[in-house]
Amino acid sequence: MEGCGMNCIKYLLVVFNAVFMIFGIVIIAAACVDMGMIKGFAGMETTGHETDAVLIAVGVLIIIVAAFGCFGAWKESTKLLYIFVGCLILIILLELSVGIAAAALRPQIEGTMKTQLRASFIKNKSTREEDSVYREFWDKIQHNLKCCGVTGPDNYLASEPRLNPSYSCCPEDDSDRSVEIKRSDCISLDTFYKDGCEDKVLSTIHSAGLTVIVCGILFCFLEVAGIVLALWLAHSIKTEGKSRETA
Repeated sequence: MEGCGMNCIKYLLVVFNAVFMIFGIVIIAAACVDMGMIKGFAGMETTGHETDAVLIAVGVLIIIVAAFGCFGAWKESTKLLYIFVGCLILIILLELSVGIAAAALRPQIEGTMKTQLRASFIKNKSTREEDSVYREFWDKIQHNLKCCGVTGPDNYLASEPRLNPSYSCCPEDDSDRSVEIKRSDCISLDTFYKDGCEDKVLSTIHSAGLTVIVCGILFCFLEVAGIVLALWLAHSIKTEGKSRETA
């Protein structure tokens, strides 16, 4: 291949596929983060992350197809380039299907999470040793998201057993005082976080879902660009081959 313009297309497609592989890793990471958040915030139940699992599979497929596209461009094989284009079209269709499914299932997932959060909060108030894992779960959420209870600190007093809010509901205190004194002051001064955790959890999950959607949209544009480049390169290879035959 002697044409500079054709060489530019070839190397551009190779670079494109290298970037494509990186984006494949990004979509896997984004789906894993979203799945981890759903799993971590769903009262320790494993549910609602089926679309993320499909996205991870799509991300792996993207990496494989990108490697295949690099090889096809480097070898200047029109057959491999056409197969690459077909794989990209298949990936776009898969991404659209997953996106539609995720949008349709999101309200159901959020509704399920609300139910599971409320059920786990009841167990969080239990004094039984086997429920200690739920206390640890809620302490982590309340501390990390700076919230208290499902809808607010009053949830701790609303039903039996009536308890003072957990110490994880208290703002961080970096003083050298003992934990008992810090907790006592938090209770007496009513300095608990006032926001409930339910809205904050759903907001966090929603933000993670938007990240996945944005990544998917960027991939679609990137994939369309890859299809154009691959078809352009395949056409250029065919045109040059015919020119050599008639020369």
